[in-house]
Amino acid sequence: MGGASLFERLEPDAPRYRQGSSDEQAHQRIEAIKRHLEQVLNTRQGCSQSSPELGLRDFNGVTQASTDLVVAISDDIRRSVQAFEPRIMVTGVRYQPDPDLPQELSFRLDCQVRVNYKDEQVQIEVAMQGRDGYTRVK
Repeated sequence: MGGASLFERLEPDAPRYRQGSSDEQAHQRIEAIKRHLEQVLNTRQGCSQSSPELGLRDFNGVTQASTDLVVAISDDIRRSVQAFEPRIMVTGVRYQPDPDLPQELSFRLDCQVRVNYKDEQVQIEVAMQGRDGYTRVK
């Protein structure tokens, strides 16, 4: 249940979803959610005609102070996830700077995910890379 997105199921070469143990099903569900979040968070707001609010705002050229920018990005991540990923509920978004990767903005999402008929606490890491603008979800 909820293992692959519609588009993943339509792809002819995609690995087929298989019924496994409840732990495997939970892992598959969470991985599917992460793949979907990566698509949502790499979309820029206004680029979808059918859903102009889909994705994150463009923060390039923003003149806010860095702490205000982090708060704005955190709020935008929360808004996007709540609006476009109904399988999870975000309970917190925290900025987690990495001194080894100063060009990357890293956030941790504390979430509740319905898995095997009960709510599970899950942490999802989101890393926005400065050099190419790609957002990774792990």
